[in-house]
Amino acid sequence: MKGIRNILMKGAGLLAVGLALLFSCPAMAQQDPVYSQYMNNLMSVNPAYTGLRGVGNVTGVFRNQWVNLKGAPSTSSLTMSMPIDSLHMGLGFDFMYDYTTPFSTTGFFANYSYRIRASEKTQISFGLKAGINYFQWNLTDLYRYHYDDEYIIRYGEDNKVFFNAGVGVFWYSDNFYLGFSVPRLLENRYINKVDSTYTLNGETVEALSSEKQHYFLHGAYILPLSENIAFKPGLTTIMTPGAPITADFDFSFLFYEKVWFGLMYRISDALGAYAQFQYKNMKIGFSYDYSHTRLREFQGGTFEILLRYDFKVKENQTFPFPAF
Repeated sequence: MKGIRNILMKGAGLLAVGLALLFSCPAMAQQDPVYSQYMNNLMSVNPAYTGLRGVGNVTGVFRNQWVNLKGAPSTSSLTMSMPIDSLHMGLGFDFMYDYTTPFSTTGFFANYSYRIRASEKTQISFGLKAGINYFQWNLTDLYRYHYDDEYIIRYGEDNKVFFNAGVGVFWYSDNFYLGFSVPRLLENRYINKVDSTYTLNGETVEALSSEKQHYFLHGAYILPLSENIAFKPGLTTIMTPGAPITADFDFSFLFYEKVWFGLMYRISDALGAYAQFQYKNMKIGFSYDYSHTRLREFQGGTFEILLRYDFKVKENQTFPFPAF
């Protein structure tokens, strides 16, 4: 009983830290894609996760958001990573394509991590990422009141390539993790400053659209309930300037080290469920979430499919469990 009490206290402590950070930060603008299965796609938002599981892996995610709503987001993501244990390092890359009318974003980033031992049972990993985002937009695809809007006429169709970089930190053991990251540090302007000023109805207006810093906080804890069943509560938050905080609360059960069933709640947005199946070195996951806002009147929910393949980088390796 004492061991279980200590486990519960540690889990509650991690959740309390997450909630404290969640509700003490200012609201920020959402630009990066949102996923339902963050727990198996962490490198895409936190470079410190790169190579951390000890084996190489390739992960693909496809997300179709707000089905039947014209112009709704659609996201494809591909990540690959591998550890270099002799140097306590991990290397990887992530590719992402995201389309939401009237914008599309294609990103390619390289990731690096370095880990140190924090205690007998825990480690800390520090990560860096760098790469480019290619943006395209066509504002004339939007329904609008004034079809002679000077801003849309002037800037309505264009494309840009931006360099960006990010950082992250990840504290973990066999049964918990807590991470924080800023995937893009530079707030690149979509319109050059010298070209961003124009006159509208006799007044001088400046276009200030730009990339925004995104702050990710994520954590989870695995609590064994019996020999063949484990419970994992988790939390993922995204905070960006100009929009409400996005927070996903994740509650899942693992059966016989092979099958996950879970529920997800995103504050002020959606409720969802997912299932994941592990077969040897492969995992497939499927999730569905449904908005509990007025959006439910116009769309048929959000589907997401995840596929992960692990591969050994040394002959004597074993595939890791549990697999965060």
